[in-house]
Amino acid sequence: MKNNKEILQMGIIGMVWIVTIMATYLIVDTKTSNVSQDVVAKMLAIEYDKVGWMENYVKITNITREQTIAGLKQYEAQWWAQPAAQPQANNAPAPSAWSTISVEKAKEITQKDTYILWNPDAEITWVEYSDLECPFCKRLHEAGTIEEVMKAYDGKVNFVFKQFPLGFHAQAQMEAEALLCAWDLNWTDKYYEFINKIFAWSKTNGRSYTKESISELGSTIWIDKTKLLSCITSWKFTEKAKAEMAEGQSLFGITGTPWNVLINNKTGKWDKLPGAYPTAAFKEKIDLLLQ
Repeated sequence: MKNNKEILQMGIIGMVWIVTIMATYLIVDTKTSNVSQDVVAKMLAIEYDKVGWMENYVKITNITREQTIAGLKQYEAQWWAQPAAQPQANNAPAPSAWSTISVEKAKEITQKDTYILWNPDAEITWVEYSDLECPFCKRLHEAGTIEEVMKAYDGKVNFVFKQFPLGFHAQAQMEAEALLCAWDLNWTDKYYEFINKIFAWSKTNGRSYTKESISELGSTIWIDKTKLLSCITSWKFTEKAKAEMAEGQSLFGITGTPWNVLINNKTGKWDKLPGAYPTAAFKEKIDLLLQ
């Protein structure tokens, strides 16, 4: 009973404090409301003056709000598509802890029926399993990280881009097949040029291209538009795109994009780096793989 009384007393004291604080707030607010409104009005006048008065300020505010909301929605969608925990660059495992595949399997992944950028005989292959609708993949390619890594190792590292179209990106499968069509029509040079074009003009998350518009985009780099559209609509490369995705899932446990796998073609050792990391993170892992 004593405990119940103490609890009741504490509750009454708490309520008194809350009422007192609210009453104080109302008194202060009433006395200062005129001053506060005056300060706000002056601050707004300064902001209006910066952009050419109130109409422009309202337009800019609305645009900023819409962009922020769109960005948050995009971030939320991609967040759930990413692996639960991405490794940090300074947590690279010791060589003895690395996973290993056979040298034959390594060559199959990095050389058979694929599209190698830079030296085809490089010791290390960086394989990116990627989605052409993925904003993080777009960020990785536009940052220049791939080019920086290739140049830093002067022929010791090459690059292979493989398809991993995520199901919740409405156009990703079609775009993956369009890219494979470009490779079939023009081989490796146009394949990588087309990747850069697609990412450069992409709005990501299913809002980028139709079969017709991506064929039109291909024509800007001298890919035959009619042949490209015909290839896309024939679904010629549906199974190849799915096979590349299945390869990534079964061998490397891929769940999101971009998922980067670094493979030593001489030993079969490999390491992963899921995400749009900077150049230094890739160099750290590659240096260890080359030891």
